[in-house]
Amino acid sequence: MQEREVIKVNKILGKQAGFGPVPANQIMPWLAIITISYFIFDGLLGWGIPKVAVISFWLIISWWFVTGKDPDKYVNRFRKPKGKNWMSGGAIYISPLFSRNLRRKLKHQRKL
Repeated sequence: MQEREVIKVNKILGKQAGFGPVPANQIMPWLAIITISYFIFDGLLGWGIPKVAVISFWLIISWWFVTGKDPDKYVNRFRKPKGKNWMSGGAIYISPLFSRNLRRKLKHQRKL
């Protein structure tokens, strides 16, 4: 009978990287929010650093609340789906951004 060798596995293997409670994938959006807030509210409007800090904090908390630990799930909702004529549940997807003539044409094709 062979003895199985015990393999040590790192406890954080498979976990998301982060700095304490802050996930690492939130750092870049937060830096972008701080930078844009600084340029708009201090550079253009001249409101000063304390107001920029409050606005940046508010925007960061809002971003974190909306995206959670996985911002890709939220951001990917705004991507255009691949292909032109994809179906969902048996119905052809009709974008509200298409022209009225194209929507009529697609509806007519769906009836056939």
